[in-house]
Amino acid sequence: MTSRFNRFEAGDVVAIPFGIGLSHYGLVTSRGTVISNSRAHGGVVEQSLAEFSNGRRIRLCERAEGLDAVVSETRARRAKRASYHLTEANCAHFTRYSRRQKPTTVQIASATVSAFSDMLFGPKRRY
Repeated sequence: MTSRFNRFEAGDVVAIPFGIGLSHYGLVTSRGTVISNSRAHGGVVEQSLAEFSNGRRIRLCERAEGLDAVVSETRARRAKRASYHLTEANCAHFTRYSRRQKPTTVQIASATVSAFSDMLFGPKRRY
C-alpha cells in the first residue's frame, strides 16, 4: 500500500466522493482492504484501498477502537456477497450494520414506506 493509505485502521469507516454531494462508504479491515456494499459490484465486496478509491480521495468518517473494530470486521465479512438495494441495503446501511449502529431516520422512513407498499400492492420481486 502507498503511504496515503497507511493512516486507516481496522474498523474505520471511510468514504469516497461520487456524483454531486454523494459518497460511497466502506469499512477498513485488518488486512488493509475495504468491505463495502456496491451497486457497481452487485453487492457486498472486499477490495484493496486503491480499488475502492479508484483514484479518488478517501475520507475518514469514523474510527472504531479495539474490540469494536474486530466486531465490525466480523459482521462485515458475514455480509459478503449480500445484494445491493438503493433504498434498503446500500453502502450507508452496510457500514451502520457492521458498526452495530441504529438506522438513521431516513433509513427507517424508507423501510416503513417499503413495508406499507408491500402491504397495499403486494411484495415486489427482488432478485
